[in-house]
Amino acid sequence: MVKLKDIILEADILVTSNPKNSIIKDAAVYVSNGLIRGVGTKIEIHKEFSATKIVDGNNKILSPGLVNTHSHSVQTFLRGKADDFALLDWLKKVVLPGEARFTSEEVYNSSLLGFAEMIRTGTTTANDMLTTHDSDSGIKAAKEIGIRTRIGKMLMDYSNEFPEIVTEDTDTIIESARKQIDEHHQTQNGRIKYSLNPRFLLSCSSELMKLIVETQSEYEDLMIHSHASESQAECAKVVKIFGDNYFRSLKKLDVLGSETILAHGIWLDEEEYDLVKQTNTRITHNPSSNCKLASGICDVLKYHKFDTIVGIGTDGPPCNNNFDMFRDMRLAAFLQKVKHLDEMALPAEKVLKMATIEGAQAINWGTEIGSIEVGKKADLTLVNINKVNSLPLYNPVSHLVYSASGKDVSMTMIDGEIVFQDGNYLTTDIEKVKRAATEYQEKWKE
Repeated sequence: MVKLKDIILEADILVTSNPKNSIIKDAAVYVSNGLIRGVGTKIEIHKEFSATKIVDGNNKILSPGLVNTHSHSVQTFLRGKADDFALLDWLKKVVLPGEARFTSEEVYNSSLLGFAEMIRTGTTTANDMLTTHDSDSGIKAAKEIGIRTRIGKMLMDYSNEFPEIVTEDTDTIIESARKQIDEHHQTQNGRIKYSLNPRFLLSCSSELMKLIVETQSEYEDLMIHSHASESQAECAKVVKIFGDNYFRSLKKLDVLGSETILAHGIWLDEEEYDLVKQTNTRITHNPSSNCKLASGICDVLKYHKFDTIVGIGTDGPPCNNNFDMFRDMRLAAFLQKVKHLDEMALPAEKVLKMATIEGAQAINWGTEIGSIEVGKKADLTLVNINKVNSLPLYNPVSHLVYSASGKDVSMTMIDGEIVFQDGNYLTTDIEKVKRAATEYQEKWKE
């Protein structure tokens, strides 16, 4: 990790995601003590500031780091093991048993590999769900590699639908979650924030959901992160168990609100959309996951009509196969155009905002990250635009959404520290992590 007090990052083009959507050519950003202190042209920045290090941004776009609003880093070792299953079978046959058999070291390495991929592909912040057990190892991985994250253990106490091995006693769940909150929440210069992660209503009793809501209310800046209305089969089971549609059931349990973010949100009726608006609940759209699991298409335009904040997430490698937010930005735009048969639906500028500043707002971090503005945390990424897939380049925002790939990222900075640059990881021994993944792969063959 490059730890420098002062640094200037240059770029041919600066995409800010600020309220004016400003784009600056021949640009530079001055970073000091982890914060953005100057934004302007190279001439302006070099005239006003001096720095210990200057990062050459020739043939680069400098943009805010991407915000992945729904991920499962710990599932990375299960990449490719659950392909072509329906959601509930996908959970029962591979994902939940796979998570349950992880050792503490495997939780650590699987999470670390996932975070490494995020950093490699321009993601600086993740809203991440871990396992029911050994989740401290996943938090350790996040701390060590330097990613910004809301993170916490998976909360599950209901076993009617799933193997009992992945559930825990209700009181034990809350006790262990509180212990993790006290140990990890708001640590690492505020880079690690805890989240309460009930998997979904099919794995959580009403009593557990009540205790989660009570626990959340006792702490500052603590969010609830769960899944909701992902597939029709799941929604039908929720009605059978809880007696009402998914979001009305969540409302009765007092789960909805501005400190709750829900993944997927596909199968809602009009009243449920209105409940999301009334409660200011946040939604995370996961286009690749929804396509692969044939869950349906989230109606992002309808959420926007209801003034709901929507971020973009990759979900986990078993239902997406990678953490490349560039791919999910592109697919998010395409799916809305197809769903609404409207070429203008969800244009590139809006999609980029969903993956940056609106993603940050979705996880209540928008005052600190998500855009390149003076006073904000220096979470930044440089994207190479001197490749065959980059030329010619007419519109930098359209390029980032429709043409770019995570493989084009040349540098990732988090909290003012360079964590990835020119193919090199500066915070972890990536070869050691890759070896651990290969060893786990061999274990599956046993």
